[in-house]
Amino acid sequence: MSGPAPPSWRDAWALVPLLAALALAARAWFPFVGEPIADDFDFLEHARSSGSGAWWDGGGARFYWRPLARQLYYRLFGEAMLAHPAWIAALAAACLALAALLLYAALRRRWPGTWAAAAASFPLLLEAGRPLISSPTNFQDLGALLFSALALFEASRRRLANSLAALLAALLCKEMAVVTAAALPLVAMAMHPAGERPRRARWVLGTAAVVAAWAVAYRLVIVHAGLLLARDAGQDPRALATPWPLRFLWACRESLNDSMSLPALAPGLRTAALVALGAIAAALLASVAADRAARARVRGAGPWIAGGLAWFALVTATLADVYPDWRPYRSPFGALGLGVALTALLGAARPALLAALVAVRLATFTLAPGPPPAIDTHVRGSYSLDFSKLVQLQRLVGETRRELTSVLPRPAPGTGIAMHYFPQGAFYAFAGDQSLHAWYGDTTLHWATLEGSVERERPPAALVLELQPSPPHQVIAVSAEGLWHLELGAGHIAREEWSDALRELARAESLQHDPDARVFTSMVAGKRALALGGLGRTDEAAREAALGLALWDANDDARFVLAYARMRAGRLREAEALFETLVRTHPQDSVLRRLLSETRQGARGERPRP
Repeated sequence: MSGPAPPSWRDAWALVPLLAALALAARAWFPFVGEPIADDFDFLEHARSSGSGAWWDGGGARFYWRPLARQLYYRLFGEAMLAHPAWIAALAAACLALAALLLYAALRRRWPGTWAAAAASFPLLLEAGRPLISSPTNFQDLGALLFSALALFEASRRRLANSLAALLAALLCKEMAVVTAAALPLVAMAMHPAGERPRRARWVLGTAAVVAAWAVAYRLVIVHAGLLLARDAGQDPRALATPWPLRFLWACRESLNDSMSLPALAPGLRTAALVALGAIAAALLASVAADRAARARVRGAGPWIAGGLAWFALVTATLADVYPDWRPYRSPFGALGLGVALTALLGAARPALLAALVAVRLATFTLAPGPPPAIDTHVRGSYSLDFSKLVQLQRLVGETRRELTSVLPRPAPGTGIAMHYFPQGAFYAFAGDQSLHAWYGDTTLHWATLEGSVERERPPAALVLELQPSPPHQVIAVSAEGLWHLELGAGHIAREEWSDALRELARAESLQHDPDARVFTSMVAGKRALALGGLGRTDEAAREAALGLALWDANDDARFVLAYARMRAGRLREAEALFETLVRTHPQDSVLRRLLSETRQGARGERPRP
């Protein structure tokens, strides 16, 4: 299909996969890239505290045996991961560049440079590849991709021992690399003329022996360590009842969407991309139908097309068990085969169609939103953890670490730290107390709860970290004692002890000095507005309520006082809008529903119902 490839240092097309890796890194980069979260802390703790026999377990997790991507990776890079997270992201980008270059070199033995460059860069130029760079734990997928690329490269050079060693490394990163084993004998045969081909039996027996040895060891570890697989995760009964073919089709759909970077696009752009892809497909069909030479070229590329599609289908089949928990970082490995198939098909039919596909994918990759610049106060880790959620969780953990280690560089043993207004769905990103243990190297530190703090004689935590609604600094340390006095003030308000409440609120305010603690300051203003309203000081209450809402739009105390003041002043339309917001937040509150009804009736000139 192509003449002899020039030396790598003279092959200009070899720059394309390197540029693709650089583009992916640029699209993935943000201030807290590489920040360890969630499972990373479990793996770090295991690497720090485990002994020599700890290679034969989950590396800190209850699922799977992946000793190279967990135990070895975190032992080698754990300290750098905590001290310089961005270094780990840069290492991941370098690994992706190397993987793409190895794929290019393997394909270049039989393909022209344009084809090899398009196929090798295919798994990198997709939005779903960004988590491979941003999150350390995704080295499990990245390692499988890197060592599989190395195994394929070595197979293209007929180096059996090297290829099998790389295959074993890929399997020890993630199970889906078993697909690589099926491909190695075929690649070794396909990359050489018939007279130079190695004996097929040696390659088949060699790969079979490696896979068998790995499978036996894997089974023994699963039984010995009590590890689980995806199907053992206790999924929703409806998910478990879904037939496997439907799960497979679901995984195919998600993988195909990811391969074209469609999920992250705005609806209009997604539609435009689908139209463009449809036009390419229609042009392909027309070309093959009308051109006998094109049909012959496609038949000649048939083994590459079939092999690439088989790779994609087999990899996707391994993902059916995770239904419905789709995570896009799983897509690049299968995209490797899809890229080979599409490149061979379109390049053989008409090179212009291959260029069109590359252009569309570059456009969708470039137009996908960048890393979100702020933490959504409702972010949560759940099904379908996409890049946007991952970045927000890394920002949350990274800002927490930065603020905490800045104001509390050497906490006393046993110190408790509390979170205030952190999204509950994001707590798992800290892996419980493991995050504190990793940051400080002290296993006595713990996250404390603020529940029931007013019933104690002193604050339950030495420091409280509070999430703010918007940048630039979204995690701010607030005074634990100040928050305690704020809660005492709230208790006085509940008992209608207005003057005592104002006294506690003044004390709380005096203890907090950082002006960036907007939520804390807003809460003080909202509670003070309630107390002033209780004393009949309506104008002062309205001013405090307006201040509270200006600082933090989710302050329901301030919104209630302001709504009530607007209603009393006859500004019923304004009051109605404020009460509507409150009722949406608290739909079961009968008092709020009654006040909203009365305000609406008054605004429309109706007589209130008795």
